[in-house]
Amino acid sequence: MRFYLPNLNKSCVELTGDAHTHAAYALRIRAGDYITVFDGRGVELSCKVKEIKKDKTLLDVLDSAENVGETAINVTLYLSVIKQDRFELAVQKTTELGVNKIVPVYSAYTQHSVTLNHDRLNKIAISACEQCGRSRVPIIEQAISFDDLLNRAANSYLIFPWERELHGKLKDAINTEKSDIAVFIGPEGGITEDEKNKLTAVGAKSVTLGARILRAETAAISTLSAIYYEMGEWNL
Repeated sequence: MRFYLPNLNKSCVELTGDAHTHAAYALRIRAGDYITVFDGRGVELSCKVKEIKKDKTLLDVLDSAENVGETAINVTLYLSVIKQDRFELAVQKTTELGVNKIVPVYSAYTQHSVTLNHDRLNKIAISACEQCGRSRVPIIEQAISFDDLLNRAANSYLIFPWERELHGKLKDAINTEKSDIAVFIGPEGGITEDEKNKLTAVGAKSVTLGARILRAETAAISTLSAIYYEMGEWNL
């Protein structure tokens, strides 16, 4: 069992609030049980439950580690704003895969009436880290404009799937010598030709994901999976 404690104090580790309630009453942990806590910034502690009180669970620290479950590849996902439930799915699954940062983007075909619940997205990322064994919670930024994306793309190594791309293979676009990679995924309506031209003008690489047109959340999960595989994170 793993619990997120953002204000982790190694000298006095205890579960309080929702974490205590969940552990003591939902999971019914008892004194002598073993659990893991992490601060979301890379520190992870292996603990033994010392005592369960009415308002908190006291823990003894047995061991500490850093960057458990983390990848050496720093991946930033720029994902166009889509419906909340689909964006949530992308956050959950790409967090499990190892993404370091997620940035919502308003592009030409984005439904500007959609407003994302940022607090809920953070909770989903935390829950995904608890489940998958990561010790760092990805940063989820507030939404940016396409022009802001262009400015960032000019200073990063950015790959973006485009449904009209015929020749650019994702495998060929992945530079295994780079540890920092950015990915931009367009919205339901796709990336316009004008946006594609502006991205390639600042050095971004357009790639194809095959003959089928994928939903935005599927494209995000698929692209990151392929990157981690090609960069050697998966030993298949």
